Amino acid sequence: MYTFCKSLTRPGEKHRDFIVTKYVVIDDLHCVLRELMHVPTGAIIMHIENDDPENLFCLSFKTLPYNSNGVAHILEHTVLCGSSKYPVKDPFFAMGRRSLNTFMNALTGADFTCYPAASQVEKDFYNLLDVYLDAVFYPELKRMSFLQEGHRLEFIHPKKPEEGLHIKGIVYNEMKGSLSSVDTRMWHAMMAQLLPDLPYAFNSGGDPEEIPSLTYEQLVAFHSLYYQPARCLFFFYGNLPLQKHLDFIAEETLSKASSSPATCLVKQKRFDAPKFSVMRYPIEASETSSRRAVLAFGFLTAPIIEQEDVLALSVLDVILMETDASLLKRALLESQLCISATGFISLEMSEIPYLLVCKGTEEKHADELEQVLVNTLKKIVTDGIPEYLID
Repeated sequence: MYTFCKSLTRPGEKHRDFIVTKYVVIDDLHCVLRELMHVPTGAIIMHIENDDPENLFCLSFKTLPYNSNGVAHILEHTVLCGSSKYPVKDPFFAMGRRSLNTFMNALTGADFTCYPAASQVEKDFYNLLDVYLDAVFYPELKRMSFLQEGHRLEFIHPKKPEEGLHIKGIVYNEMKGSLSSVDTRMWHAMMAQLLPDLPYAFNSGGDPEEIPSLTYEQLVAFHSLYYQPARCLFFFYGNLPLQKHLDFIAEETLSKASSSPATCLVKQKRFDAPKFSVMRYPIEASETSSRRAVLAFGFLTAPIIEQEDVLALSVLDVILMETDASLLKRALLESQLCISATGFISLEMSEIPYLLVCKGTEEKHADELEQVLVNTLKKIVTDGIPEYLID
Protein backbone atom coordinates (compact mmCIF):
# COMPACT_ATOMS: atom_id res chain seq x y z
CA MET A 1 0.00 0.00 0.00
CA TYR A 2 1.47 3.34 -1.06
CA THR A 3 1.90 5.86 1.76
CA PHE A 4 1.58 9.49 0.77
CA CYS A 5 4.07 12.08 1.98
CA LYS A 6 3.15 13.23 5.49
CA SER A 7 4.56 16.74 5.10
CA LEU A 8 3.17 19.74 3.19
CA THR A 9 -0.35 18.60 4.00
CA ARG A 10 -2.05 21.84 5.06
CA PRO A 11 -2.33 25.38 3.67
CA GLY A 12 0.29 27.66 5.18
CA GLU A 13 2.92 24.95 5.64
CA LYS A 14 6.30 25.93 4.20
CA HIS A 15 9.31 24.37 2.52
CA ARG A 16 12.11 26.87 1.97
CA ASP A 17 10.48 29.82 0.15
CA PHE A 18 7.45 27.75 -0.92
CA ILE A 19 4.10 27.86 0.89
CA VAL A 20 1.21 25.42 0.47
CA THR A 21 -1.97 27.11 -0.81
CA LYS A 22 -4.08 23.99 -1.44
CA TYR A 23 -4.06 20.34 -0.34
CA VAL A 24 -6.73 17.97 -1.69
CA VAL A 25 -6.98 14.19 -1.40
CA ILE A 26 -8.55 12.74 -4.56
CA ASP A 27 -9.67 9.31 -3.37
CA ASP A 28 -11.17 8.14 -6.67
CA LEU A 29 -7.82 8.54 -8.42
CA HIS A 30 -5.62 7.59 -5.43
CA CYS A 31 -3.91 10.95 -5.75
CA VAL A 32 -3.03 13.93 -3.61
CA LEU A 33 -3.06 17.39 -5.18
CA ARG A 34 -0.87 20.13 -3.77
CA GLU A 35 -0.62 23.70 -4.96
CA LEU A 36 2.17 25.94 -3.70
CA MET A 37 3.43 29.44 -4.31
CA HIS A 38 7.04 30.57 -4.38
CA VAL A 39 6.69 33.60 -2.11
CA PRO A 40 9.51 35.83 -3.46
CA THR A 41 8.35 35.56 -7.10
CA GLY A 42 4.70 34.47 -6.92
CA ALA A 43 5.38 31.45 -9.19
CA ILE A 44 2.82 28.64 -8.91
CA ILE A 45 3.74 24.98 -8.43
CA MET A 46 1.17 22.21 -8.83
CA HIS A 47 1.97 18.63 -7.80
CA ILE A 48 -0.14 15.48 -8.15
CA GLU A 49 1.33 12.74 -5.98
CA ASN A 50 0.52 9.21 -7.10
CA ASP A 51 2.06 5.76 -6.72
CA ASP A 52 3.10 5.88 -10.37
CA PRO A 53 6.71 5.53 -11.58
CA GLU A 54 5.75 7.47 -14.73
CA ASN A 55 6.97 10.82 -13.45
CA LEU A 56 6.11 13.89 -15.52
CA PHE A 57 6.82 17.60 -15.42
CA CYS A 58 5.35 20.39 -17.53
CA LEU A 59 6.48 24.01 -17.72
CA SER A 60 3.56 26.16 -18.87
CA PHE A 61 3.35 29.82 -19.82
CA LYS A 62 0.39 32.06 -20.59
CA THR A 63 1.29 33.35 -24.06
CA LEU A 64 -1.30 35.73 -25.49
CA PRO A 65 -0.93 36.50 -29.22
CA TYR A 66 -1.59 40.08 -30.36
CA ASN A 67 -2.06 39.14 -34.03
CA SER A 68 -1.65 36.07 -36.27
CA ASN A 69 2.09 36.43 -36.94
CA GLY A 70 2.76 33.15 -35.10
CA VAL A 71 5.13 34.61 -32.52
CA ALA A 72 4.14 32.13 -29.77
CA HIS A 73 4.51 29.12 -32.08
CA ILE A 74 7.81 30.26 -33.61
CA LEU A 75 9.18 31.03 -30.13
CA GLU A 76 8.22 27.52 -28.97
CA HIS A 77 10.39 26.14 -31.79
CA THR A 78 13.22 28.62 -31.34
CA VAL A 79 13.82 28.16 -27.61
CA LEU A 80 14.58 24.51 -28.38
CA CYS A 81 17.52 25.48 -30.63
CA GLY A 82 20.16 25.79 -27.92
CA SER A 83 20.47 27.48 -24.53
CA SER A 84 23.06 29.02 -22.21
CA LYS A 85 24.06 25.75 -20.54
CA TYR A 86 23.48 23.60 -23.65
CA PRO A 87 24.65 25.72 -26.62
CA VAL A 88 24.20 23.01 -29.25
CA LYS A 89 22.10 23.34 -32.39
CA ASP A 90 19.30 21.03 -31.28
CA PRO A 91 19.62 19.67 -27.70
CA PHE A 92 16.22 18.00 -27.87
CA PHE A 93 17.09 15.71 -30.76
CA ALA A 94 20.37 14.97 -29.02
CA MET A 95 18.47 14.05 -25.85
CA GLY A 96 16.16 11.80 -27.81
CA ARG A 97 19.11 9.53 -28.59
CA ARG A 98 20.46 9.50 -25.03
CA SER A 99 17.47 9.89 -22.73
CA LEU A 100 15.20 7.15 -21.40
CA ASN A 101 12.21 9.50 -21.61
CA THR A 102 8.75 8.08 -22.23
CA PHE A 103 7.41 11.41 -23.50
CA MET A 104 8.99 14.68 -24.60
CA ASN A 105 7.31 17.51 -26.49
CA ALA A 106 6.42 21.19 -26.72
CA LEU A 107 2.96 22.52 -27.53
CA THR A 108 1.47 25.89 -28.49
CA GLY A 109 -2.18 26.45 -27.61
CA ALA A 110 -4.55 29.34 -28.21
CA ASP A 111 -3.43 31.13 -25.02
CA PHE A 112 -0.58 29.02 -23.61
CA THR A 113 2.68 27.31 -24.46
CA CYS A 114 3.78 24.23 -22.52
CA TYR A 115 6.83 21.98 -22.37
CA PRO A 116 6.09 18.48 -20.99
CA ALA A 117 8.40 15.50 -20.52
CA ALA A 118 8.25 12.22 -18.62
CA SER A 119 10.59 9.46 -17.51
CA GLN A 120 10.54 6.44 -15.19
CA VAL A 121 14.21 6.95 -14.25
CA GLU A 122 14.87 9.58 -11.58
CA LYS A 123 18.29 10.65 -12.89
CA ASP A 124 16.92 10.94 -16.42
CA PHE A 125 13.89 12.90 -15.14
CA TYR A 126 16.09 15.57 -13.59
CA ASN A 127 18.41 15.65 -16.61
CA LEU A 128 15.36 16.37 -18.77
CA LEU A 129 14.10 19.00 -16.33
CA ASP A 130 17.51 20.70 -16.32
CA VAL A 131 17.60 20.90 -20.12
CA TYR A 132 14.01 22.16 -20.32
CA LEU A 133 14.52 24.82 -17.62
CA ASP A 134 17.61 26.13 -19.36
CA ALA A 135 15.88 26.06 -22.75
CA VAL A 136 12.82 28.08 -21.76
CA PHE A 137 14.45 30.57 -19.38
CA TYR A 138 17.91 31.00 -20.92
CA PRO A 139 17.61 30.26 -24.66
CA GLU A 140 20.19 31.55 -27.10
CA LEU A 141 17.44 32.79 -29.47
CA LYS A 142 19.86 33.21 -32.36
CA ARG A 143 18.74 35.19 -35.38
CA MET A 144 19.67 32.22 -37.60
CA SER A 145 17.38 29.98 -35.52
CA PHE A 146 14.57 32.49 -36.03
CA LEU A 147 15.14 32.41 -39.79
CA GLN A 148 15.19 28.61 -39.76
CA GLU A 149 12.08 28.12 -37.64
CA GLY A 150 10.07 31.21 -38.61
CA HIS A 151 10.46 32.65 -42.09
CA ARG A 152 13.13 33.56 -44.61
CA LEU A 153 13.54 34.16 -48.33
CA GLU A 154 15.16 31.55 -50.57
CA PHE A 155 15.70 31.30 -54.29
CA ILE A 156 13.08 29.11 -55.94
CA HIS A 157 15.93 27.48 -57.87
CA PRO A 158 19.38 28.29 -56.40
CA LYS A 159 21.03 27.83 -59.80
CA LYS A 160 18.47 30.06 -61.52
CA PRO A 161 18.23 33.24 -59.38
CA GLU A 162 16.34 35.00 -62.16
CA GLU A 163 13.30 32.85 -61.30
CA GLY A 164 12.88 34.80 -58.07
CA LEU A 165 12.41 34.16 -54.36
CA HIS A 166 9.87 32.36 -52.18
CA ILE A 167 9.20 32.21 -48.45
CA LYS A 168 10.40 29.21 -46.41
CA GLY A 169 10.47 28.35 -42.71
CA ILE A 170 9.53 25.37 -40.56
CA VAL A 171 6.57 27.03 -38.84
CA TYR A 172 5.59 28.84 -42.04
CA ASN A 173 5.39 25.51 -43.88
CA GLU A 174 3.60 23.82 -40.96
CA MET A 175 0.88 26.46 -40.98
CA LYS A 176 0.47 26.33 -44.74
CA GLY A 177 -0.35 22.66 -44.23
CA SER A 178 -2.62 23.36 -41.27
CA LEU A 179 -4.66 25.99 -43.11
CA SER A 180 -5.19 23.71 -46.09
CA SER A 181 -7.93 22.18 -43.91
CA VAL A 182 -11.39 23.71 -44.31
CA ASP A 183 -12.20 22.86 -40.67
CA THR A 184 -9.14 24.75 -39.42
CA ARG A 185 -9.95 27.81 -41.51
CA MET A 186 -13.55 27.71 -40.35
CA TRP A 187 -12.54 27.40 -36.68
CA HIS A 188 -10.20 30.40 -36.77
CA ALA A 189 -12.74 32.46 -38.73
CA MET A 190 -15.43 31.69 -36.14
CA MET A 191 -13.16 32.51 -33.19
CA ALA A 192 -12.41 35.89 -34.76
CA GLN A 193 -16.16 36.54 -34.93
CA LEU A 194 -17.13 35.14 -31.51
CA LEU A 195 -14.19 36.51 -29.48
CA PRO A 196 -13.03 39.67 -31.28
CA ASP A 197 -11.68 41.30 -28.09
CA LEU A 198 -9.60 38.33 -26.87
CA PRO A 199 -6.39 36.66 -28.10
CA TYR A 200 -8.52 33.78 -29.44
CA ALA A 201 -9.45 36.05 -32.35
CA PHE A 202 -5.93 35.38 -33.67
CA ASN A 203 -4.28 32.22 -34.93
CA SER A 204 -1.63 31.50 -32.29
CA GLY A 205 0.07 29.04 -34.63
CA GLY A 206 0.42 31.75 -37.24
CA ASP A 207 -1.30 32.62 -40.51
CA PRO A 208 1.08 32.25 -43.48
CA GLU A 209 -0.13 35.62 -44.76
CA GLU A 210 0.98 37.30 -41.50
CA ILE A 211 3.99 35.22 -40.42
CA PRO A 212 6.42 37.17 -42.70
CA SER A 213 5.57 40.36 -40.76
CA LEU A 214 7.13 38.97 -37.55
CA THR A 215 10.55 40.44 -36.77
CA TYR A 216 13.37 38.91 -34.77
CA GLU A 217 13.13 41.80 -32.29
CA GLN A 218 9.43 41.09 -31.70
CA LEU A 219 10.26 37.43 -31.00
CA VAL A 220 12.86 38.37 -28.36
CA ALA A 221 10.47 40.89 -26.76
CA PHE A 222 7.70 38.26 -26.57
CA HIS A 223 10.05 35.88 -24.77
CA SER A 224 11.12 38.59 -22.35
CA LEU A 225 7.48 39.40 -21.53
CA TYR A 226 6.01 35.94 -21.02
CA TYR A 227 8.85 33.47 -20.35
CA GLN A 228 9.64 34.60 -16.82
CA PRO A 229 9.95 32.12 -13.92
CA ALA A 230 7.38 34.12 -11.96
CA ARG A 231 4.85 33.59 -14.78
CA CYS A 232 5.51 29.88 -15.18
CA LEU A 233 3.22 27.12 -13.89
CA PHE A 234 5.51 24.31 -12.72
CA PHE A 235 3.50 21.07 -12.84
CA PHE A 236 4.71 17.70 -11.52
CA TYR A 237 3.12 14.26 -11.39
CA GLY A 238 4.26 10.87 -10.06
CA ASN A 239 5.90 9.25 -7.07
CA LEU A 240 9.11 11.29 -6.81
CA PRO A 241 9.13 13.51 -3.69
CA LEU A 242 7.81 17.03 -4.12
CA GLN A 243 10.50 18.49 -1.88
CA LYS A 244 13.21 17.37 -4.31
CA HIS A 245 11.35 19.04 -7.19
CA LEU A 246 11.07 22.26 -5.20
CA ASP A 247 14.75 22.24 -4.28
CA PHE A 248 15.73 21.65 -7.90
CA ILE A 249 13.67 24.46 -9.46
CA ALA A 250 14.66 26.82 -6.62
CA GLU A 251 18.37 26.26 -7.19
CA GLU A 252 18.25 26.19 -11.00
CA THR A 253 15.75 28.96 -11.69
CA LEU A 254 13.65 30.63 -8.99
CA SER A 255 16.52 31.77 -6.77
CA LYS A 256 17.67 33.99 -9.68
CA ALA A 257 14.20 35.32 -10.54
CA SER A 258 12.13 38.32 -9.49
CA SER A 259 8.38 38.79 -9.19
CA SER A 260 6.25 39.78 -12.17
CA PRO A 261 2.57 40.78 -12.39
CA ALA A 262 0.25 38.13 -13.81
CA THR A 263 -1.57 38.69 -17.09
CA CYS A 264 -5.33 38.17 -17.03
CA LEU A 265 -7.90 37.66 -19.76
CA VAL A 266 -10.95 39.89 -19.70
CA LYS A 267 -14.40 38.52 -20.49
CA GLN A 268 -15.74 38.87 -23.99
CA LYS A 269 -18.62 41.33 -24.19
CA ARG A 270 -21.75 39.61 -25.46
CA PHE A 271 -23.45 40.75 -28.67
CA ASP A 272 -26.75 42.65 -28.69
CA ALA A 273 -27.86 40.74 -31.80
CA PRO A 274 -26.68 37.78 -33.89
CA LYS A 275 -23.76 38.42 -36.24
CA PHE A 276 -23.54 37.20 -39.82
CA SER A 277 -20.41 36.92 -41.92
CA VAL A 278 -19.40 35.40 -45.25
CA MET A 279 -15.86 34.15 -45.92
CA ARG A 280 -14.21 32.25 -48.75
CA TYR A 281 -11.87 29.27 -48.89
CA PRO A 282 -9.95 27.85 -51.87
CA ILE A 283 -10.70 24.62 -53.72
CA GLU A 284 -8.85 22.91 -56.55
CA ALA A 285 -9.49 24.36 -60.00
CA SER A 286 -10.71 20.96 -61.14
CA GLU A 287 -13.31 20.71 -58.36
CA THR A 288 -16.93 21.76 -58.69
CA SER A 289 -18.27 24.33 -56.21
CA SER A 290 -21.65 22.58 -55.96
CA ARG A 291 -22.59 21.90 -52.33
CA ARG A 292 -19.15 22.96 -51.13
CA ALA A 293 -20.46 25.66 -48.79
CA VAL A 294 -19.91 25.29 -45.04
CA LEU A 295 -22.48 26.86 -42.72
CA ALA A 296 -21.38 27.31 -39.11
CA PHE A 297 -23.52 28.47 -36.20
CA GLY A 298 -21.46 29.67 -33.23
CA PHE A 299 -22.41 30.27 -29.61
CA LEU A 300 -20.27 31.71 -26.82
CA THR A 301 -21.31 29.89 -23.66
CA ALA A 302 -19.95 29.60 -20.10
CA PRO A 303 -16.60 30.68 -18.58
CA ILE A 304 -14.31 27.71 -18.05
CA ILE A 305 -14.31 28.27 -14.27
CA GLU A 306 -18.03 27.34 -14.24
CA GLN A 307 -17.14 23.65 -14.44
CA GLU A 308 -20.66 22.29 -13.80
CA ASP A 309 -21.99 24.33 -16.72
CA VAL A 310 -19.07 23.17 -18.88
CA LEU A 311 -19.80 19.54 -18.00
CA ALA A 312 -23.47 20.08 -18.80
CA LEU A 313 -22.55 21.57 -22.18
CA SER A 314 -20.33 18.58 -22.94
CA VAL A 315 -23.18 16.17 -22.13
CA LEU A 316 -25.61 18.30 -24.13
CA ASP A 317 -23.31 18.16 -27.16
CA VAL A 318 -23.40 14.35 -27.02
CA ILE A 319 -27.20 14.33 -26.68
CA LEU A 320 -27.74 16.75 -29.55
CA MET A 321 -25.05 15.79 -32.07
CA GLU A 322 -23.19 12.52 -31.35
CA THR A 323 -24.93 10.23 -33.86
CA ASP A 324 -27.17 10.61 -36.91
CA ALA A 325 -30.11 9.74 -34.63
CA SER A 326 -29.29 12.44 -32.06
CA LEU A 327 -31.99 15.00 -31.35
CA LEU A 328 -30.60 17.94 -33.32
CA LYS A 329 -28.35 16.21 -35.85
CA ARG A 330 -31.22 14.05 -37.10
CA ALA A 331 -33.36 17.11 -37.86
CA LEU A 332 -30.53 18.85 -39.70
CA LEU A 333 -29.79 15.81 -41.86
CA GLU A 334 -33.46 15.02 -42.56
CA SER A 335 -33.92 18.56 -43.87
CA GLN A 336 -31.69 17.47 -46.79
CA LEU A 337 -30.22 20.97 -46.75
CA CYS A 338 -26.80 19.58 -45.78
CA ILE A 339 -24.93 16.31 -46.17
CA SER A 340 -23.24 16.29 -42.74
CA ALA A 341 -23.58 18.10 -39.40
CA THR A 342 -21.09 18.17 -36.54
CA GLY A 343 -20.80 19.80 -33.12
CA PHE A 344 -17.48 21.31 -31.95
CA ILE A 345 -16.78 22.37 -28.38
CA SER A 346 -13.45 23.66 -27.04
CA LEU A 347 -12.75 23.05 -23.35
CA GLU A 348 -9.33 24.78 -23.33
CA MET A 349 -10.38 28.44 -23.55
CA SER A 350 -11.33 30.97 -20.89
CA GLU A 351 -14.85 31.06 -22.33
CA ILE A 352 -16.30 28.02 -24.06
CA PRO A 353 -17.33 28.32 -27.73
CA TYR A 354 -19.77 25.83 -29.23
CA LEU A 355 -20.10 25.42 -32.99
CA LEU A 356 -22.62 23.58 -35.13
CA VAL A 357 -21.11 23.02 -38.56
CA CYS A 358 -23.10 21.91 -41.60
CA LYS A 359 -21.23 20.75 -44.71
CA GLY A 360 -22.35 19.74 -48.17
CA THR A 361 -24.76 22.64 -48.50
CA GLU A 362 -25.29 25.81 -50.52
CA GLU A 363 -24.93 29.42 -49.42
CA LYS A 364 -28.52 30.08 -50.50
CA HIS A 365 -29.77 27.51 -47.95
CA ALA A 366 -28.37 29.40 -44.96
CA ASP A 367 -31.68 30.94 -43.86
CA GLU A 368 -33.62 27.66 -44.25
CA LEU A 369 -30.99 25.70 -42.35
CA GLU A 370 -30.96 28.28 -39.55
CA GLN A 371 -34.74 28.00 -39.30
CA VAL A 372 -34.50 24.21 -38.97
CA LEU A 373 -31.89 24.66 -36.24
CA VAL A 374 -33.90 27.23 -34.27
CA ASN A 375 -37.21 25.37 -34.57
CA THR A 376 -35.64 22.07 -33.50
CA LEU A 377 -33.98 23.64 -30.46
CA LYS A 378 -37.28 25.29 -29.47
CA LYS A 379 -39.04 21.92 -29.75
CA ILE A 380 -36.38 20.25 -27.60
CA VAL A 381 -36.81 22.97 -24.96
CA THR A 382 -40.62 22.51 -25.02
CA ASP A 383 -40.66 18.69 -25.06
CA GLY A 384 -37.66 18.20 -22.80
CA ILE A 385 -34.80 15.73 -23.20
CA PRO A 386 -35.72 12.07 -22.53
CA GLU A 387 -34.11 10.93 -19.29
CA TYR A 388 -32.66 7.78 -20.86
CA LEU A 389 -30.57 9.95 -23.22
CA ILE A 390 -29.15 11.89 -20.27
CA ASP A 391 -28.40 8.63 -18.44
